[in-house]
Amino acid sequence: MNLVRFYCNPIYRPVAELDGSEAHHLAQVLRLKCGDKVELFDGAGSLATATVATVGGRKVTLNVDDMQVVPRPVGQRIIIAASVAKGERFDWLIGKCTELGADRICPVLFERTVKQPRNPRTAERWRNIIIAAAKQCRRLFLPRIDNPLSLPDVLAVLKSDFPNGRILLGSLSPGSPAISNQSFGTDDVIAFIGPEGGLTEQEEILLRKNGAEPARLADTVLRIETAAVAFAAILSAQRIS
Repeated sequence: MNLVRFYCNPIYRPVAELDGSEAHHLAQVLRLKCGDKVELFDGAGSLATATVATVGGRKVTLNVDDMQVVPRPVGQRIIIAASVAKGERFDWLIGKCTELGADRICPVLFERTVKQPRNPRTAERWRNIIIAAAKQCRRLFLPRIDNPLSLPDVLAVLKSDFPNGRILLGSLSPGSPAISNQSFGTDDVIAFIGPEGGLTEQEEILLRKNGAEPARLADTVLRIETAAVAFAAILSAQRIS
């Protein structure tokens, strides 16, 4: 049976500490005791086995028994650049794309993106969703999630960070090639998913000028989170095939 895994960054040897929600989960939810064995990961490739040493009100200390550092995978990176969806739907998108192995998630504010109320804790919530999903799927490397930006700003950032990346844009056009029939080799792939109100003419022109290629996911209209997960699943499956 796999040991329960907790997020700990950084992992210090010989004694590591958990606090906040991770300490609460260990002590109050799972009710682990001194002497119990667990796993720790830092989201950057380090994985340790540890023994619970002390359990306090808001802190847990652990003796690190063994630790390995896994090098970050090289090769194709998958970037999901999706319009921010309303309510909890974007939270669900983040969790599922993390499980499927996306390397970066970029929330995009298109002209027709549904406006969201400002919440200073949104970034923290998204980070916690990523950590929880990584723990569940036993992923060692956390994907990066950016702050929401306009389409021109997202394109500028991603073109700089992934200069040789191929840009895809979800399309319903019958003439668009199905993504399942395309091969990307080791090229980084940036998949853009527009808002449910559709792209403006100016946004379509901007994406085409930046080399965006249409890619058909299905013959039906997909919601933002469905399209994002479809892109992540297909690209991840192609990457490991």
